[in-house]
Amino acid sequence: MSIMGQDSKKIPVVNRRQPAPGVPVQSSAPSLASSSMDGTYKFILSGLAACTAHAIHHPLYTLKSQMMFYGHDFRFGEFMRQATSPQFLYRGLVQRMVGIMPEKAMKMRAWDVVEGYIEKKSPNAKYTKWLLAGGMAGVATTVVGCPSERAMVLAMIRKQGFIQVVKDTGLKGLYKGWTATLYRDILFNTTLFTTRKIFIEQYCKMTGKTDANIPERIALGLVPGFLASVIGCPHDVVKTRMQGAKLYTPYRSCSTIFFDILRNEGPRNLMKGLIPRLIAVPSMMAWFVALDEEFKKRI
Repeated sequence: MSIMGQDSKKIPVVNRRQPAPGVPVQSSAPSLASSSMDGTYKFILSGLAACTAHAIHHPLYTLKSQMMFYGHDFRFGEFMRQATSPQFLYRGLVQRMVGIMPEKAMKMRAWDVVEGYIEKKSPNAKYTKWLLAGGMAGVATTVVGCPSERAMVLAMIRKQGFIQVVKDTGLKGLYKGWTATLYRDILFNTTLFTTRKIFIEQYCKMTGKTDANIPERIALGLVPGFLASVIGCPHDVVKTRMQGAKLYTPYRSCSTIFFDILRNEGPRNLMKGLIPRLIAVPSMMAWFVALDEEFKKRI
């Protein structure tokens, strides 16, 4: 019997691109809810990274604020005597924690959004991208972080709480020192993010790596942090003088305080508190940005 003559059964051809009956089609495009959840995770993780980094370094911020506010009148021996009390060293921590989570999260969000937008529009404009993204990160930092910094400085210098500030001066009083804070944050973040990106880029070229790991990114962030801390120090001194003043002190502008310090105390006092700032800020920011990047890679 001829095999060719037999009626062969037709084997149905299965189109593997078609979903099986009853199985819902899953869209390859990310849903709006998924995108929103992703943004929420990034926001929370940035905040957690910031809180962790700041809690470790807060005693150095206490020293920095005391030195900047009191200037010539600061006495290191007196500070060390009080520093035996954890309550003194961590004064203002709660006030700062209230603001630092949204502040740092907004900083990184502004950085990500601006960098991503310019990357799409002009992929080759990397330095422009980093400078503008760093500047916007600084603006976002000031808008969200100025009130908590004001409350922290008052707690450190005058033992005054957040509620008392709002009660006596209103919400407007929380933004005292806004101008100096804005100048400091724009200069600091533009310098930090731009130089850090350059360092990482050059390091990867030298080593042949596609990306740096966490310890490498922390190490590569220290020098940019040092540089940014030095550049931002004079405005940090002015900000601390403004924010640590008594609640009903008449308003004095950022430039007035700057030139008063320069004329009456000398240029050195515009860099007062630089040593603890150099110890605390570069280390904290190197840890924070590296942790933030690593957390976001894992979601």
